[in-house]
Amino acid sequence: MINAATINNVYNKFATLAADADPVMDRNLNSLMMFALDSEHMDFDGDRLTLAQGAGPLQSVEIERIIGAEDLGSHMAIVLPASILLVNKHTGAVNVSFAE
Repeated sequence: MINAATINNVYNKFATLAADADPVMDRNLNSLMMFALDSEHMDFDGDRLTLAQGAGPLQSVEIERIIGAEDLGSHMAIVLPASILLVNKHTGAVNVSFAE
């Protein structure tokens, strides 16, 4: 279950990483790439991650803005500097949680 404590833990995990942290290992971007390649709800389009169910500013995210990713079971959390995008793995629905 995703609750406020889970979201805060995920955000704090990646927000405290050093700027020179390894993007694949420390930031867990490898699992995001594997999920996006296998999912019909996401795709990599050049230097952007495109979300099929996203709209407006949530339709795509520049990959360089992603500071981490975490598999939360039914959702994939995409951590950005001031927010977390929670993508439902089954429906592709996108929810946004803003950092406190």
